[in-house]
Amino acid sequence: MKHVIMGTAGHVDHGKTALVRALTGIECDTHPAEKQRGITINLGFAFLPLPGGDTVGIVDVPGHRDFVHTMVSGACAVDFALLVVAADEGIMPQTREHLQILQVLGIKKGIVAMTKCDLVDADVMEMAIEEVRELTAGTFLEACPVAQVSSVTGAGIEELKQQIAAMEATVAERPAGEIFRLFIDRIFSVSGFGTVVTGSVLSGRIRTEQKAYMLPGARELRVRRLEHHGRQVDEVAAGQRASMNLVGLNREDFRRGMVIADRELRESVLVDAQLTLFQHGRPLDIWSQEIFLLGTYEAQARIHLVDRDRLAAGQTGIVQIHLPQPVAVISGDRFVIRSSSSDITLGGGEVLDAAPLHHRRRPPELVENLQRLTEGRLRELIAAETRKHPGGISHRALAAILNVAAAEIEAEIGRALPDDIRRYDAGGVCYLIGDAQRRRLADTVSRTLETFHRRNPLLDEGRRTDELLGMLGLGQNADNEQVLRLVLDELCRDGALKKVGNTYALASHSVTLSPAMTRQISFVEGYLKKCGLQVPLVTELTAEAARQGIDEPSLRQVLRYLVGKRLAYAAEGSYVYAPLVDDIRRRLLEALRKNSGGLTVAQFRDLIQGNRKLCLMLLAIYDGEGVTSREGDVRVITDKGRAVLAEAARP
Repeated sequence: MKHVIMGTAGHVDHGKTALVRALTGIECDTHPAEKQRGITINLGFAFLPLPGGDTVGIVDVPGHRDFVHTMVSGACAVDFALLVVAADEGIMPQTREHLQILQVLGIKKGIVAMTKCDLVDADVMEMAIEEVRELTAGTFLEACPVAQVSSVTGAGIEELKQQIAAMEATVAERPAGEIFRLFIDRIFSVSGFGTVVTGSVLSGRIRTEQKAYMLPGARELRVRRLEHHGRQVDEVAAGQRASMNLVGLNREDFRRGMVIADRELRESVLVDAQLTLFQHGRPLDIWSQEIFLLGTYEAQARIHLVDRDRLAAGQTGIVQIHLPQPVAVISGDRFVIRSSSSDITLGGGEVLDAAPLHHRRRPPELVENLQRLTEGRLRELIAAETRKHPGGISHRALAAILNVAAAEIEAEIGRALPDDIRRYDAGGVCYLIGDAQRRRLADTVSRTLETFHRRNPLLDEGRRTDELLGMLGLGQNADNEQVLRLVLDELCRDGALKKVGNTYALASHSVTLSPAMTRQISFVEGYLKKCGLQVPLVTELTAEAARQGIDEPSLRQVLRYLVGKRLAYAAEGSYVYAPLVDDIRRRLLEALRKNSGGLTVAQFRDLIQGNRKLCLMLLAIYDGEGVTSREGDVRVITDKGRAVLAEAARP
């Protein structure tokens, strides 16, 4: 079954609610204040069954100028409009304002209903229709049908129903998408059920017993019951009016502008947007403060012009909007701007980037990138978000930031990307990085390794990935580490780097030992060998090296060289001769293999006839290698230790 929503629009007292009642038999003004004042104050809801079996949901909005914000919240999710104009009054201020709001909200189709036709003669009706045609010229209602109706006599009601059915057949059903989102327009408590919210489903679908989240704040809820047009259903989807009974939600937790979603969505207090001012609107300077309306969200916002210093009436520009409270917004959402100093609607537009950086400056490159986003393609939005991340980003992280399904991001990446975006694939995940960011990353890695090799000329190794990640100033997260690893491997394939053990080094780097260095290495290695089980203190080693003319920086290089060549081991700040460590490892593993109960430190000391400090240092080495494991007060042999013994026994 097709699901679409029709929204009314028009000036106060032009008969919108009476017309909905005549069409559906449903009274939308249910609040005592509405009955007392005789005007619509809150949103009203009804539905109209169609001959073909589909049903059109109807949102009835207030027409009074004091409730334009309520009109916007109701119109944000409609698929086509019913602009209501009273034949005896014709075009009035909110007729114009509502039509302009429908335009900026992206409504593409609609019908005009001339109400109260029983109160005017044919000449007045003709003039009223001509006035409507002048108003709608150049708008989405320019060529729409004009129905002449009377809610009192019933004249034209059946014909209007037929026009609505014909219009519904031409309106494309709202794409469901994967992310369920609903702006809450009503919240109330029902005895025996708890808290209930209502709204129009913007996208996605949700079922009973499914998890849901109230945003901002990501409060986790559970869907207990769903209703559509007053009937209990198992699922609601995009294009439907929905009533949701939610477990875990208290009315006290709610504030206007909140959203129900089926997942945690990123919230933002900054949005980049394209803003169009109405012809009658006043201009905006580079900074201004106005009222921002999006869905049911309403707030005083600071608007910063990005691509110009002044936006005149009738012009379109790119802006950054600063909000006082977060909102769960998605690129492509439509909004309205009203004056904070007078009761007029200034214009509106479309969100380009729901998670922008703060634009303190307005360089030409920024303006150019934002202008690309005005084309409205997800491809450009993906590229813009990727350029913000110096360490790259995965398609899953992009989905979370952009509030788009990961599958949709992956599909768009597979179709095409701008030339300045580089793609890598690993483990079923797509990773993206901008060319400029990749060049900076590669250049910084090269400079970092060059400095490291200069300071450590005796080491073949370079830097590990985690070390480079920190030196590059990138966040310690899985995406950054994986992108860096992929870029480093690519640099290896290109011949700029080489892999040495678990490190990366410059491809041009090689260790060349001078005669002086060779003598220093030989001395330190010989000294460690001579010490045997009497491992020297670092101070003793430093003093002995100094007597041979080896300063501390040179000694550190020599020791790192010996450790790197596995001629010495380092543990707990001391150094021990490698063949000695290897021999004791073999003896310890053989003893542990014969003794399933393991050995204490004291028993190990007796085995090798060494001091306690040496024993603890050696056990730390063996535990680190994974050949032994500590269990309480004893060391036991591991599977890896048994494998090492077996390998050593082979001829």
